Amino acid sequence: MTRVLSNSSEITSLCAAAMTLFALAPPLSAQENPRSLPIFYDPALAAQGFPNPLVKARIAGHEAIFIVDSGASANVFADWYVEVARIPAVRSDSAAVDNAGKTAPERLVHRLQGRWSDDQRFSLNEAIVVAFPPLFKSLHLGGLVSPQLLAPPGMAAVLDLRVPSLRFVPFGRAQADLRRSKVPAQFDLTQSCKNANSNLENRVYVAPATTAGVTDLMLVDTGATGTILSDRSKIVQAIGSGSEPGPRSEGVGGETSGRMVRNVQLLRGGRIVTLNPSIREVSERCGVRGILGMDALRSCSLILGEKEMAFSCD
Repeated sequence: MTRVLSNSSEITSLCAAAMTLFALAPPLSAQENPRSLPIFYDPALAAQGFPNPLVKARIAGHEAIFIVDSGASANVFADWYVEVARIPAVRSDSAAVDNAGKTAPERLVHRLQGRWSDDQRFSLNEAIVVAFPPLFKSLHLGGLVSPQLLAPPGMAAVLDLRVPSLRFVPFGRAQADLRRSKVPAQFDLTQSCKNANSNLENRVYVAPATTAGVTDLMLVDTGATGTILSDRSKIVQAIGSGSEPGPRSEGVGGETSGRMVRNVQLLRGGRIVTLNPSIREVSERCGVRGILGMDALRSCSLILGEKEMAFSCD
């Protein structure tokens, strides 16, 4: 993950990253095949720099809030929560990697049983455990859940960030519903991206974003508070001369500094949004040249399928 420290507003915000170790979503029993999950926004947490969609979960009688993170290729637990819930964890030979490519040690937990806040049961075969910033514990944030890995087999995770809502339906049906809701229908249809070197189920999604007449592929990341452009991207080559010093960021591998560009009109999901993206080093896994955060996604609907994603914004 990457934690952005804003010098101007003194608000601490989060960019949750995709990890190099991928979580396996196990087969779910009939009682554990959810049709939807009770996700929400929390104004108090948004004021602390966490405008992301959230869900509450309870394991071993201990409840915490989890960020619903489409950019996470693994379900990730904060070490404080694992300790409080007394979840046995084992060392891993792999390392967590943040969006800048920095690494940090990690552990694994296996065969987790719990309940969502609406009392639906869930099972996770395994999840990563990493040391998040202390702010996670003080705000009772227990980690990240990957919505696409929570979808039952054959289903897509439909994440409507305008509401917010998260439901699980067949991809074709969700796409037809999206077409009917848009007049005219405007959306991007892209392929999912998997780590072929992993033996575990995993996937994230990339989508095109365009400004100044150039297009780059960007990770669709609801765990990121702000949009980040790679310092190697074509977009930055086109608009980077107008950049200025930006906020520092803190990831699992330590702090980095970067720049930012103001008032960028970015086309994504068929619509244009005006935002102030950061410029910094970004991991180029899946060919990405940047990260679409919640500043770009808040008015969007995502259909996260097993092989592809449909992506539409208001």
